[in-house]
Order: sequence, then C-alpha cells, then structure tokens
Amino acid sequence: MKNAVGRDAVKLTAAKMITLAITMVNSMLLSRFRTLEEYGTYSQILMVIQLAVSLFMLGLPNSINYFVAKEEEEDKRRHFLSNYYTLNTLLCIVMGVALLLLTPCFEMYFKNGYLRSFAYVFLVYPWSRVIMSSIENLLVVYQRTHLLIGFTIFHSLSNVAVILLAIWLQWNFRFYMVVFIASEAVLTLAVYGIARFVAGGLSFSFDGRLLRQVLAFSIPIGLASVMGTLQIETDKLLIGYFFSTEELAIYTNASKELPLSFFASALTAVLLPKLTVQLKNGNRAQAVRLWGNATVVSYAVICFFAIGLFTYAPEAISLLYSDKYLPGVSVFRVYALLLLLRCTYFGMLLNASGKTKPILYSSVISLILNVILNFCFYWLFGFIGPAIATVCVTMCTALFQLIVTSREVAVPLRRLFPWKALAGITVLNVLFGAAFYFIKQWVPLQQLMGEILESIALGCVWGIGYGALMFRYVRKEYRALNEG
Repeated sequence: MKNAVGRDAVKLTAAKMITLAITMVNSMLLSRFRTLEEYGTYSQILMVIQLAVSLFMLGLPNSINYFVAKEEEEDKRRHFLSNYYTLNTLLCIVMGVALLLLTPCFEMYFKNGYLRSFAYVFLVYPWSRVIMSSIENLLVVYQRTHLLIGFTIFHSLSNVAVILLAIWLQWNFRFYMVVFIASEAVLTLAVYGIARFVAGGLSFSFDGRLLRQVLAFSIPIGLASVMGTLQIETDKLLIGYFFSTEELAIYTNASKELPLSFFASALTAVLLPKLTVQLKNGNRAQAVRLWGNATVVSYAVICFFAIGLFTYAPEAISLLYSDKYLPGVSVFRVYALLLLLRCTYFGMLLNASGKTKPILYSSVISLILNVILNFCFYWLFGFIGPAIATVCVTMCTALFQLIVTSREVAVPLRRLFPWKALAGITVLNVLFGAAFYFIKQWVPLQQLMGEILESIALGCVWGIGYGALMFRYVRKEYRALNEG
C-alpha cells in the first residue's frame, strides 16, 4: 500500500487551518472584550496549568504513537489503551487536588488575589487538557483522520460559541469561566467515548508490567516536555513576577506563538509512526530522506508567514489583539522569528528510534541556559530580554538534538538536515520582506484603506509572487514525501 504521509498531513492541515482561524477569533474576542487585568489573570491560570500538565502527563501521549503503532493485534492495542486512560485519569485527580491546594501560593507569586475566584479551574481544567491531548495521537494511529478533523473543528467552534454568548448576554468574567470549563468537561468525557468506540471497547485496567514499559519510554520524553514547557514559560514567569498583571497580559499576547506551524505539527503526527516503522526495519537513509522532505515543505510555508509577521508586526497586533497591546511590538517580532524553528520536531528521529534520553538531556541543558539568559537579558534589555533569550536557547537546543541524531543514525550532519534548501527559502523571504517593507513606506495605500488593510493587501501580493516561485519546488518535495 502506498505511503500516504503527505495526503494524511494535508487532511490534518486543513483541519488545523480551520481550527487556527477559529482560535484566532477566540483570542481576538477575548483580548478586545476583557480588560487587561482579566486577560492577565486568564494568562496566569493557563501558565500554571500548562506547567502542571507537562509535569503530570509524563510524555504519555507520545506512547500512543509508539506502542499502538507497533502492535498488530487489536486485543493488545485495547489492553494498552485501557491502561493508558486509567493511568492518566488517576494522575489528573492527583494533579487537580494539588493545584487546588497550591492556589494561595499562585496568588502570592503573581500578587493577584483575583486568582482565588478560579480555584475550581485548577481542579478541573488540567484533566481536560490531558485527556483531550490524546485524541490526535489515537485517531492518527487508527487512521481515523476524518473523525479527528470533525472533533477538532467542533471543539474550536464550541470555545468561540461560549465567548460569543458571554458577549451577547454580557456575562462577567467569572461566569464566562464557569461555562467555559463546563463545556470543556463535556468534550473531555466525549474523548473517552471516542477512544472506546475506535478501540472496540475499553475497561479499567492497571497492568503494572505494561505501565513500567510505557513509563520507561515516556518519562524521558515527559521530562523533556516539562523542561521545554518551563523553557517556553520562563519568560512569562519572570515577567509575571517583575511586572504587573496588565503588563503580563501585553507580554502574553505579544509572545504568543501563533499556531502557524500547523503543517509541521500535522506532518509530525502522521510521520512519526512511519519513521518508527522505517527505523525498526533498518531503513535509516529512507527515514532521513522522509524527514528532510517534510521539513522543507513545512519550512516553505512557515518562513513566509514568519517574515511577513515580522515585517508588518504593528498591524498584525492591532488586527489580532487591538491597539492596547501595541507596546508589545518588539516582543512580537522576536517571537515571529522563533516560528522559523518550528518547521519540524528536531528530536523526531530520536523519538522514532526509541532513543529518548538525549531529548531529556538537551531539555535539561536548555532549561538551565534559558533561566540564566532570561535573567541576564532582562537586566540588559528589559521587557524584550526574555524573548531574545528564548530564541537563542531554542536554536542551541535544536542544534544539539541534530548533532546527537547524526551520531545515532550514522548520517553526517551536513546530510542529515536540508541546510541548503532552508537557507535558500530564508534568503528569498527576507528579500521579499525588505522589498514589501519599503513598498509600504512609498505607496500611500493607507490613505485609501487604512494601515491594516494595506498590509493585508501587500501581504497577499507578496504571497502570490512567493507561491508562484516556490510552487514547483514544493510540489516536488511533497511528491517525494508521498512516494517515500
């Protein structure tokens, strides 16, 4: 049967693009109709929960790709999934209670007494995040991409519907959060039902031997995830401590990584099981080629958006979050460049081969380096310093994982990664960016349509020209990916 990595990725990408649009509407509405203090409080809650989820998940969602993909017998798959959901549910109960008890500590750290009103969120929402995080891995392995597309779109639409109801009925922020958490809980229960349907039945099961194998695989990835999340959140943790809740709200939106790496994440989801099989069969060269094809295709898309957002950052912030977030333009530009490093999962081949410890080591080193640089760059550059630190550390982590991967798969570093192709794409986009930046200064279209519409119009022209130049090359890489 012909490999359909590219086609499956396109299906997921279509869903992620729709979800992206809905998610952006979600952020735009919340930013506009909630005060900076309310949005800052919302950001603090999500920050704490994200850190807790990374810690308690222990990398378990990744184990679905590995253990279910390699099993051919349905009974063994069901047995694994029964244990998976049993363990996750128990961990979520422990996590929720722990966060509930620690709420006073969060109030002290952020100097925000408003947090105590949302103690129930700390109890329930982590469970929802953990269980729903499994749905993509599960449905991809079972090749139920259409069901995944439907669920992800419905989930996103339900979030927007709650916000629109809050605006229409003029709910205060506290009541909005109650309804939001209730809707998330209902959808989380639906995930259990979907898993039971796809697997052909699940039950409460606690197989100690199996769980030890699962944890041996997933804990290194989980710890790496914790380190990665801490690395991502360190800058906001620092800003949250040294600056006000309102300033944290500005930094949170400015530093929010726009989900433009949707194609890269879709490729990772469908490619990882394929690479696991290729490496299991000893086809290292083929696995490296597939990964390279996927990286080039995703980078061609991401680079265009990253340079475009950097060029038209003020207009992007005004469109997405409103003018009250414009003080974060410099931070927004730094994070736009960080998108360039989201073209792939740099530890993918290590993950696919089961060599997860190097991922953990790189994450520990990058976390330590990130904490040091965050404080140093904060004192040197102020508000923008932590953002610069995050980009520098992410680059170092990616390079370290590439070096280790090169040794593990016995492929020279210069051949492991498509350096030349990515450099050419970058240069092309930088030239486009410089040209359209000056075009915006010289052509007074803003007098006719305003700054935002002018930037969108110029961006569309830029995209058409770039797409015309890149179409044949990207199509060739995409075909190679499908024929892998």
